[in-house]
Amino acid sequence: MNEQEFRELSAARALHALSPEEEQRFSHALSTHPAWRTIVDEDRETAAAIGAAAPEVAPPAAARASILELIARSPQFVASEADDPEAGSPPLAEPAQELDPEPASESDPEPRRTWRSAKWFALAASIAVLLTVSLAMPWTTILAPQDPVALALQRIEQAADADTATAPLPGGGEGTLHWSDAEAEAVLVTDGLASAPEGRDYELWIVRGDAPTSLGVVRAGTGGASMTIATGFEPGDALAVTVEAEGGSPSGAPTTDPILVLATT
Repeated sequence: MNEQEFRELSAARALHALSPEEEQRFSHALSTHPAWRTIVDEDRETAAAIGAAAPEVAPPAAARASILELIARSPQFVASEADDPEAGSPPLAEPAQELDPEPASESDPEPRRTWRSAKWFALAASIAVLLTVSLAMPWTTILAPQDPVALALQRIEQAADADTATAPLPGGGEGTLHWSDAEAEAVLVTDGLASAPEGRDYELWIVRGDAPTSLGVVRAGTGGASMTIATGFEPGDALAVTVEAEGGSPSGAPTTDPILVLATT
């Protein structure tokens, strides 16, 4: 038995998917090659990690039937059954010789058919384990947007007091301010924001009373889309966008009339 074949048995064994005969072959190979113990340990750790990833959930009853049907329709599986003299059906496909280039030796007399069966058995067991984990894991959390701006917008939209204000932008686009007083957060979303003139930038301001505070430069992406958190937002604040020198107003105060104003009151 070579190391690759042992790895296949070890992976199946970690999933409790070996037959008694395969278990004997596994034990014999391990006693002959003690250095392969690290492979066994790694497979056990992997199987344990998969099992600990989520609470146990029984897969749908149809899952087992679907997996077995997939295996039965595999050319390799059909060919392995055709090699068995006890099988009653004729071969449906040529044996996949390229998958098993090494002939059986005297020290390893068991037909290669057993290895083909072991591979597909291990594959079926692995699919079943992954299916169980996929059904149990909280995918909505895992796949949730991780961008801070997207997360802030998500919190705002889920708040009971979520509100919006929309105003047109020069050139036909629009800007929408999303905010929540309870969350004390606001996000400006633009759509169709034209590129700033050469040598100039858009600058976002939070206006509280008569005092504007710069929130930095806003640069639109594809289609003039952008999302910016209004850092330090408080209920009653307004947001404004002006056209300033490249990099922002050098004085720290707006130098032009705003092209967009959105109030939260």
